[in-house]
Amino acid sequence: MSTQGRGFWLHQLVEYAIAILLIVMSAQMNEPLVPVLFGVALLVNSALSDGTMSAYRLWTRRVHRLIDWAIIVGSLAAAVLLDLGATGRLALVALGLVLAVISFGTNFAKRGADGQ
Repeated sequence: MSTQGRGFWLHQLVEYAIAILLIVMSAQMNEPLVPVLFGVALLVNSALSDGTMSAYRLWTRRVHRLIDWAIIVGSLAAAVLLDLGATGRLALVALGLVLAVISFGTNFAKRGADGQ
């Protein structure tokens, strides 16, 4: 993994903010279920990954990255395929694009002498 990029702690912090924003924003939508589910999935992924900002360390950063990409693909697919209304579609497209940018710019490697 690359040694360049933002720290994983910052990646998690941004994910927490996006997840909370998406969940709160969903209260104003006509069809809030799907955006709320994506917000909760993002929140859980960030909280259960092995990182500085984690609540519980249940899975590795590699698993976190895979779940991030599943959320990205899923949110973009849901925005296209589901009847969510304009606000819901925009929220899910924004989630997918912002999370993709964040994921590409994050250094998922652990710090330390042996990379662990």
